[in-house]
Amino acid sequence: MELLSERIESGKLAVIADIDGTLISNDGVLIQKTYNYLDDMSDTEIIIVTARVQADRDTTIAELDSLGIDYDQLFMKENSSVDSVEFKKATAEMLLQKYNVILAIDNNAENRAAFRELGITALNVSDIPEVPSDQSNDVQESMRAINQDAPSFMRAAARRGLEFYADGKAGDGLTDKTVREARLMADGQVSDDKWIRIAAWIARHMPDLDAPAASPSNESYPSAGVVAHFLWGSGATKEQARRTMSYADRVVERIRNEQQDRNAEQNEKWKTIALNLNNDERQEMTTTVERRVNTVEFDVRNGEASSDGMSFTGYAAVFDSPSEPLPFTEVIKGGAFQRSLKSRNEIKLFMNHNTDVVLGSSRAGTLRLSEDSRGLLAEADLPDTTAGRDLSVLMQRGDVNSMSFGFSVPPRGDRWSDDGSTRELHQIRLHEVSIVTGFPAYQATTASVRSLDILATRTAVDVDALSDAITRLEAGETLDAEHADLISEVVSKLRAEQPTNLELLELKRKQLDLMAKVF
Repeated sequence: MELLSERIESGKLAVIADIDGTLISNDGVLIQKTYNYLDDMSDTEIIIVTARVQADRDTTIAELDSLGIDYDQLFMKENSSVDSVEFKKATAEMLLQKYNVILAIDNNAENRAAFRELGITALNVSDIPEVPSDQSNDVQESMRAINQDAPSFMRAAARRGLEFYADGKAGDGLTDKTVREARLMADGQVSDDKWIRIAAWIARHMPDLDAPAASPSNESYPSAGVVAHFLWGSGATKEQARRTMSYADRVVERIRNEQQDRNAEQNEKWKTIALNLNNDERQEMTTTVERRVNTVEFDVRNGEASSDGMSFTGYAAVFDSPSEPLPFTEVIKGGAFQRSLKSRNEIKLFMNHNTDVVLGSSRAGTLRLSEDSRGLLAEADLPDTTAGRDLSVLMQRGDVNSMSFGFSVPPRGDRWSDDGSTRELHQIRLHEVSIVTGFPAYQATTASVRSLDILATRTAVDVDALSDAITRLEAGETLDAEHADLISEVVSKLRAEQPTNLELLELKRKQLDLMAKVF
C-alpha cells in the first residue's frame, strides 16, 4: 500500500462513475439517484470509466447526451478481450497520477474492491445519499446571500486598464485571461475564483507601484505594472491597491463561510452513508478532502537562522480533543500523522487555504512538521512578502490565532461508533496546513468601500462616471474638463447638505487634489 503515499492528492477533485447499472439501467433509463448525486458535486471532475468497448464510443456518447448526463472524460475498453476489472483498476491508477480521486461509484463488487485497493472510496448506487433534483443551478444561485458583484471603484479601475490596453500600453506578459476577466469586472462580474486570486496577486505585485513609471508625472506612465493593477481592479497607488485587497479579502471570507456551510451539508451526507454501512464498510471509506480548525497560541520570534522574516511555532492539530459537532464528534489520536510525515509528499503552508498565498514548504525546509505528545506541531519561517510581513505582525498582536489543516483518511484510517455519531482518526493523509485569519486585511480602509455608491446617490450623479473620475484623481492623473466638472459638482452639492466635520475634511482634500491636478 505504499502507492498511497505516492499518489497525487493536490490535484483537482475527481469522481469515477460506471455506466451500466450505475448511471443507466439495463433498459436504458437514467438512474436518477446517481445522476443527482454527481450533478450536486461542484468543482469536481466527473470521469466515466466503463467496460463498454471503443467500437461503441459514438453510440455511447450519443446515449449519454440524449439522457443529459454531464461528464468531463470517458474511458472505454480497447476491445472485449480486455478484463473489465483490470481495465478499471489500471485506468484509476493512471487517473491518480493527475487527480485527487475521492470516490468511485460502480454497481460491480469486484470493481469496487479494485478501487478500494488503490485507496479510493468505492460505493454501490444503493450506498450514495439521496440528493433532491428539484433545485436547478439558477435557483441555487438565487439563494446565495453574498453580493459578489464588483464595486464601482473596481469597475472603474478595470475600465481604465482596458483603455490603456487598447492603447497598446500593456506589457508582453499580459494574458488573454486577465483581459477577459477585466472586461467582465468592468461589467460588474467577478467569479469566486477571481475574488480568491485578487488579493494574492496584488500582494505579489505591490512593488510594481514603486517603479518610476508608476507615477503620472513620469513620461513613461503608465508602466505595464500599473496597467496590470488597473485590470485586476487595483490602481496606480498603494492606497488603491490596499482598498481592493481589503474588499476582496472580505468577499473571500464570506465565500469561505458559505463553503463551510456546504461542507457541513456534505458531512451530513457522509454521515448518512456511514449510518447505512456496517463497521467494516465504514473503515473502507476514504473520504473527500476535509478541513479542521484549531485555536492556537502562536510563539512568534525573530528568525535567527533565516533572514526572510519572522518564525513561529503552533499546533495545527491537537490529539484527543473532541471536535465541535460536524455533525458527528471527532477526535484525532496520537500517531495519526506519522505516515504522512514519513512520506515524500510535499506539504505547504498557505494563508486561508489559498494556494496562491504560499507561506512555507516542507520540501524547501521553510515549514517543519512533527508530532509530539500534544499534537501536530508546525514550525515555519514566514517569507519577506506583504502577506508574510503582515501576518507576523498580526500574530504578535494576537489578531490571528487559528490554524487549519486539509486531510483525507485512508482505508481503515478511522473508526466509527455503531451509531455513526463519533469518529476516531487513527491515520490521516495530510494535504496542507494553513494560517486562518478570519479578518479583513487593511481594516482602516474599509469604511470607504461603499461610500462612492452612496456619494453618487446623494448627489444624483452617475456612479460609473464618478468612479472613473475618482480613480484617475486617486492615481494622480491629470483630469480632463469633464471629469473635473463632475467632481466639482459633487463637492458643491455636498457643501449644500451641511456635511459633518469628517466630510468637510474629505471635501477639502478633494479640492486640494483638484487644484493640483487640473490645469
